[in-house]
Amino acid sequence: MNSLPRSVCSSLSNILNKNFTIIVNWKARGFGCAKACSYCNWRGSPLLPQGAQSPEAVSAFIRQCKKSFITISGGGDPLYQFEENYAALLSMAATIKEDGFKVRIITRELLHVAKLKGLADFVSISLDDDVLTTIDAHRDQWDGIDIEFSLVLPPLPIEDLIALKPQYAALHKLLGRRLVLRENFNSVFPLTPSAMSFGHRGIVFVPKSLCLSSRYLSTIECAGHEIVQDNAELAGFLMDRSDVVLFGGFVKHLIAPSAHLEYNDIDLIALSTSVIDELTSKYGYSFKETSSDASYPRYFLGKSSRAGKSIQVVLLQSIANAREFIFNAQYAVDRVGYCRGFFFDPATGEAEIRKAIQTKTAQLAKGARSMGLFHANRDQIERRHTVKLIKKGFRIVQ
Repeated sequence: MNSLPRSVCSSLSNILNKNFTIIVNWKARGFGCAKACSYCNWRGSPLLPQGAQSPEAVSAFIRQCKKSFITISGGGDPLYQFEENYAALLSMAATIKEDGFKVRIITRELLHVAKLKGLADFVSISLDDDVLTTIDAHRDQWDGIDIEFSLVLPPLPIEDLIALKPQYAALHKLLGRRLVLRENFNSVFPLTPSAMSFGHRGIVFVPKSLCLSSRYLSTIECAGHEIVQDNAELAGFLMDRSDVVLFGGFVKHLIAPSAHLEYNDIDLIALSTSVIDELTSKYGYSFKETSSDASYPRYFLGKSSRAGKSIQVVLLQSIANAREFIFNAQYAVDRVGYCRGFFFDPATGEAEIRKAIQTKTAQLAKGARSMGLFHANRDQIERRHTVKLIKKGFRIVQ
């Protein structure tokens, strides 16, 4: 069975010898990847490179590395439009090897993996449904290449991940090569690394703490925690505040994570401007007001300076206003909030709302609605919301 060099295994227990990774995006404008993976936060990141880094920047970066290998990763996929971008990849690999390092490439482009023979010392193939179905068509071309498979875990509580371990063991047996399970950066649930141990090196668990402590070259040289948003830390900050009321997809994820694996952004009601100030100072967000200064309530859209989720903020004056806002949502499934604990619209009922969330049923709320706290373009917002729910697999009930 092929495996990564011993330095990869030792890195799991020795964080001082940090991994060094070059984040690439070959496109001079845009996002150079054929797939938008559910866990990927790079597409909108301000630190995503636009084109290749210079050989000088690569050399200066990798000479600080204490390990034997340098990883080339996405960003965009390193093998995206391979023929067009091969020269840039070859040049970067040559620079790495000239400085005495081995080259490790992470990709999901199976069609071009065989072409890495002689260029990459190690290849990590990112698994997705479409990748899994086409592996057998390519694996006989991989002789002489040191290959592992990599799978980003779903953002689930640890007890749910433990329940999936037999499936991961079966997948490892099917693949016949090392399987690396990576903690999801979007997960907000605490995870004990020892609980994900399989007792052998055939399946390796990589906690996000290892990635957040590693070094990266993107548009700048930085540590992982400077380039990637740790959503667990951010969620803890928001969930512990009495002046923050969470709602929308993020709350659905908290209530039924297996039914709502991903959330596109974080919707919250702020009861003070200090929430916006601290999100700016502590978590690198910048906010743009999307409402008129004279209007009430005020709406803001926050973008992270790291690879992370957007935040949509409604600025209200009191918890009573927040409850009124949430309890007058278009669909009953949305009439739940979180402020140091869940609260549900009493007119609909907690049991009914939880059932709707679990079964992905969006039923129009009954009775008159108070619209006074909503955005002036609420009709358009609700139409877009309905489309988003349908795309997420909700059944719409009139």
